[in-house]
Amino acid sequence: MWYVIRTKAGSEEAVRERAKKLLAADTGRDCRVLYCIRKKRYLGEWHEEKERLLPGYVFLVADDPEGAAGVLKGIPESVKLPGYGEKACPVGKEEEELLSRLTGEKDEIGMSYGVIEGGVLKIERGVLSGLEASVRKIDRHKRKGYIGLTLPGEGEKLVGVGLEITEKS
Repeated sequence: MWYVIRTKAGSEEAVRERAKKLLAADTGRDCRVLYCIRKKRYLGEWHEEKERLLPGYVFLVADDPEGAAGVLKGIPESVKLPGYGEKACPVGKEEEELLSRLTGEKDEIGMSYGVIEGGVLKIERGVLSGLEASVRKIDRHKRKGYIGLTLPGEGEKLVGVGLEITEKS
């Protein structure tokens, strides 16, 4: 299962390193800060850059909530989410499957490329392929597609991932 640790934006990597030290190597647990690849234009050219998918969030992959809660207690930078207190906050099953599919075994979500035909989005290649229905909003200028993600204690958030629309007809 995936659990969420809320922390101050900018300190995600420090929290991840502290959590990794608290995790035993043989238990199948992992701690992730998720990134997405997006395109940005500067100096007259397009460049791929890596940015945090969810600033202020660290994800803990663990089999048992007790182990996740033990890690949470060892991290003073973590923010207690409303209704959870010292307990670990599990991510919903649908969100866990979506995040697993988007990231695979890595900690980053790659770019996707698609077209809009007759007002309908079709992803040709990339991690969003087959997830066209999940894309709620498209910002062609920033080359981002926004998907809805429900996190415990936070409600639904629109999260931007790299999506370049190559053609619109």
